[in-house]
Amino acid sequence: MVRHPHGLATGRRHSRVDAFSAMSLREVAPYFAFAAVCYCIAPYLGLDSRDVDPRIAEVWPPGGVGFVLLTTIWFTGRRVVAATLVGMVVVFAATAVAMDYAPQVALWLALVGVGQPLLMTWWYRRGLAHEGWAPETPGEVATLLYAALGSSVLQGVLGGFPLLATTDLPSKVLLWWVLRNTVFCFVGGVTFMVMFYGRRSTILPPSSWLNRVALVSTAGLCVYGTYWDSSLPLSWLLLVPSVWGGLTLTVRGTGYLAITIALLAAGMTYLPQNQFGYVGLLPASSIVDLLLIASTGFLLLLTLMREQRGALIDELDRKGKESETQRRVLETVFNSMTDGVVIVDDSEVSMFNHAARQLLGRPIPVGRPDSWVESFGLTDTEGGNLDDEVLRAGLFVPEPGGHPRSVEVRVGHDDAPRILDVTAQPLGGAGERSTIVLLHDVTAQRARLRELSNFAGMVAHDLRGPLTVLDGWLEVVQDGGEDAEDRYVIEDALIKARDASKRMRQVIEDWLNYTVVQNGQIRTNAVKLEDVAIEIIASRRAHWAEADEPRFLLDLSHRVEVDPGLLRQLLDNLVGNAIKYTPVTEPPWVELHSGQDVEPGWIRVEIVDRGMGVPAGQEELIFGEFHRGPVEGRSAGTGLGLALTRRIVALHGGEITARRNPEGGSTFSFTLPEA
Repeated sequence: MVRHPHGLATGRRHSRVDAFSAMSLREVAPYFAFAAVCYCIAPYLGLDSRDVDPRIAEVWPPGGVGFVLLTTIWFTGRRVVAATLVGMVVVFAATAVAMDYAPQVALWLALVGVGQPLLMTWWYRRGLAHEGWAPETPGEVATLLYAALGSSVLQGVLGGFPLLATTDLPSKVLLWWVLRNTVFCFVGGVTFMVMFYGRRSTILPPSSWLNRVALVSTAGLCVYGTYWDSSLPLSWLLLVPSVWGGLTLTVRGTGYLAITIALLAAGMTYLPQNQFGYVGLLPASSIVDLLLIASTGFLLLLTLMREQRGALIDELDRKGKESETQRRVLETVFNSMTDGVVIVDDSEVSMFNHAARQLLGRPIPVGRPDSWVESFGLTDTEGGNLDDEVLRAGLFVPEPGGHPRSVEVRVGHDDAPRILDVTAQPLGGAGERSTIVLLHDVTAQRARLRELSNFAGMVAHDLRGPLTVLDGWLEVVQDGGEDAEDRYVIEDALIKARDASKRMRQVIEDWLNYTVVQNGQIRTNAVKLEDVAIEIIASRRAHWAEADEPRFLLDLSHRVEVDPGLLRQLLDNLVGNAIKYTPVTEPPWVELHSGQDVEPGWIRVEIVDRGMGVPAGQEELIFGEFHRGPVEGRSAGTGLGLALTRRIVALHGGEITARRNPEGGSTFSFTLPEA
């Protein structure tokens, strides 16, 4: 058993059916009450209407009304459905007995008459592909018609229509009854399914009141005209309001129009204008029944087609807007990419972005250039000539389905050429010759690789010397004796070994410091320049002999907004650089002073020494990575100290310069933000 959301148990076979409804019992109650009241009247209307021909009733609503009644309680479970069926049998049988039918005949008519809408409901529910009763596709309209017709045939075969004897089963009377019951079941079912359960359309606009009034008036005239003269074939008039309504109404509106036409037609059967009898196999009354079925189905199908067409148009509009939005996003991404993108169709440029134009440095030709190499000034990475045919075959016409191909080329012959990594990937299938070409600037990466390669060589060279010295002096210590002279040699060897170890440590620390500053982030605080300088000088004096002790002159009264650790490293490198490049025959002399820069909010710090001075023409080169000064100083450097100072100053937004003093020595000047 499956438990319904409302707490009512249902059978497993009906779980898909019973779970369809999103309506609560309170919402369903008015529809159930209306249909129940109608069903109480329906048997009487059918059994009492025999004015034209005593063999068949002019109206027969029990089947259609019973179908509508069952749909309102179908989801509540078997018990409620069974109770409703019992009530319908009682109403039908009691009405028949009251109208002088024999009790056994009345009971049989009631059982078969109630079984017919039950079969129709079950049949129609199985044919629905959605959770609802209102038909939403032409197939579901056809299913409702098949359910009405099939259940009506079975009702007639079982003798469920009044005064239909078993001898009348193969006769035209059975055909008349089936058509009469089908029209009431189909028209009533379609109209009330749409009116009770139909969704309010968000696609079709509501019709104006003027159109509604004109349409109902026209429908009344057309129904009246159909019954006006039995000698004129005017049944086709029923199609006029159907076409009009199908072209102007919503789906719910078609339900109201269809039930209006059906009620008008049913009402006409009670008026003297109803001159259609039952003569022949397909009499005029049956033709009117068929026209009511056809006009109702045509009305609903035309409206459903309009709604589906509107939904498709809305979907196309939505897809179009999404595509346009996506196109704009892709175009924005395409043009904002830092990598260049060029689309090539059979060696002809069809599209490119702004980055491609900037990276190539020349206008990109439209069409197929005679020479890609000449058009863009391409060379190999060393500046040598490129073969245009090899470039074109390898990049712009790759094999479909093949792997991406790439090559590095050089663009420009000025002081700042670019190295581009060009990658080509075919687009589309084997029959297409479109290629996407990606241009990636690898100039900085290649320069970085060269720097790393140079650094590796320098580090290997710098470490090899101290390691050789360290190894040699350790051998001396190992081979030393115990006399006084040997101890003196051992002590001297240990001092030199320690110096070699310090040298190696300095090489490693310089590189580590440079790497940290290259990738680090700063955390600034207000720092007094004089405090940092005094700390640095004190730490350096501990390693100097009294005769060679550096002489410092400080005039640092300003405060700066900097990272304290980086400031300490900056001043220590510059002070150490001033001492390092002082001739060994002279004591180092260093002056540090600060002052307001010409730009407000900045402090300029200058470090002046009396050393060998910056070589002429190398004022900028000395800040390059791995650049080494002259070896006549007190010690050789790693080539990273000044590059490190420039990076630290740049991280704080300042600038650093160096100049040779006229009287000798150098002056390093840099700016930092004022605290």
